[in-house]
Amino acid sequence: MKYQWALVGLLIATTCSTAEILSLQECIDLAMQNNLQHQRNQQDLDNSHVQLTAAQAPFTFGMDAFVTAPSFTGLRDTQENVALQTRVREENTDVSYSGNLRMTQRMRHLGQLTLTSVALRRDFSSNRREDFLDYSGSTRLAYERDILGQPSEEIALKRAEHSLQSARLNFDRQRLQLEGQVIDDYYDLVQSVRELEIEEQRLAQSRANLELAQRKFEVGLIAEVEALRLQVEMLQAEATYDQAQTDIELRRDLLRETLGLDVWEPITIDTDVQYEIHPIDAQRALEIGLARRTDMKRAEIFEEINELNLAETRRRNGINATFGANVSMQGRGPEISAVSDNFERNRWGVDLQISLPLIDSGQRQANISQARIALEQSRLGREQQRRLIIQQVRDATRRVHEAERQIDLRQAALEFAQRTYDVEQSRFELGLADSQQLLQAQGNLTQARINALAAVIGYQRQLKNVRLATMAELKELAP
Repeated sequence: MKYQWALVGLLIATTCSTAEILSLQECIDLAMQNNLQHQRNQQDLDNSHVQLTAAQAPFTFGMDAFVTAPSFTGLRDTQENVALQTRVREENTDVSYSGNLRMTQRMRHLGQLTLTSVALRRDFSSNRREDFLDYSGSTRLAYERDILGQPSEEIALKRAEHSLQSARLNFDRQRLQLEGQVIDDYYDLVQSVRELEIEEQRLAQSRANLELAQRKFEVGLIAEVEALRLQVEMLQAEATYDQAQTDIELRRDLLRETLGLDVWEPITIDTDVQYEIHPIDAQRALEIGLARRTDMKRAEIFEEINELNLAETRRRNGINATFGANVSMQGRGPEISAVSDNFERNRWGVDLQISLPLIDSGQRQANISQARIALEQSRLGREQQRRLIIQQVRDATRRVHEAERQIDLRQAALEFAQRTYDVEQSRFELGLADSQQLLQAQGNLTQARINALAAVIGYQRQLKNVRLATMAELKELAP
């Protein structure tokens, strides 16, 4: 059984040794490629592009063709002449070929032009009327424009443009948040691995102290209770070490999920925690945060969208006027060449159509009031967002300055705890201190190591929070 467990351990060690050691930046790159939520966010952005393309469609050149080839109509009927008291049977055949070409072009702020061309060939034969073959062609140019408000197509286009801009800003924010999540999970795993190393050092110290205490007890230098106390400490160190190993696997699974990796895929990270002090100017961070925060820009865009909604609501529920003009040209003849010979203007017109509400149940005014309230709410929301950003930036800068101070404090405490432990260990070896004092110094040293590690990692986390709060690079926030 021991050989089997040894084989399993060897396989695990071999797998971990062959796994690539990932840096923080490599983990961020993996998450950008494989994270499922990030892929969904990308699809949301793509959908906004598609919506903009659909809103732009009415403003692009359009051409439609309709062809009837052929249309056959046969008629057989008996007609009565009451005066002559006769009945006549009539048989008619009508075969026609027709084509319709329609071209449209809408221009922003100018209106819409429509050009329609119709061509017709008609072959008629009858046993009572004269047969004929007729060719005809016509062209109609029409112009239409809303003169009291923006057309719904222009409002929809502006709304789609704002929505795409908002989606891009939201995607940038989500991308930065994913980077922050990777940093959190990465340093959670780093902290767990380093704490395991600290617990391993504690366990080694506990075993060494227990061996020393047992030898001193055997020669009668200390009481049995002193050795038992150190034995209990060693058992506690072993239990803490096992718990730290379990915590590592949990943190490793969370990092795999964030990176979009399979749960069985081996992952090894660089646990060497390096840090660099970045001076942060609070006032500069606040100014940059207000200028760059995408949620602030999205609040402004949301206000503009509500302004468009109010304009559209007023257009639908108020007075509307549409100006239109058209001119038509037509030609007809027994041959195709005759159509162009007598092609001339046969109709033109100008019209102004006005629609206005007279009496209703108040629904129109209610619709306008609702749109106006939504606009006011969006303005209040923008101000709330501005104040929230100010609070977040100020809090982030304060916390990063405090985290910077904690590094020096925790490092000084670690040096003091190490010297204290060395002294207490020497005193215990000489019989000048009991095991309780040694255990107290050992516990303080272990906690000081953990606190020093947590201070460095906490500073890295606070730098990440500053980036999230300002959406700026750290070098841009220097005084």
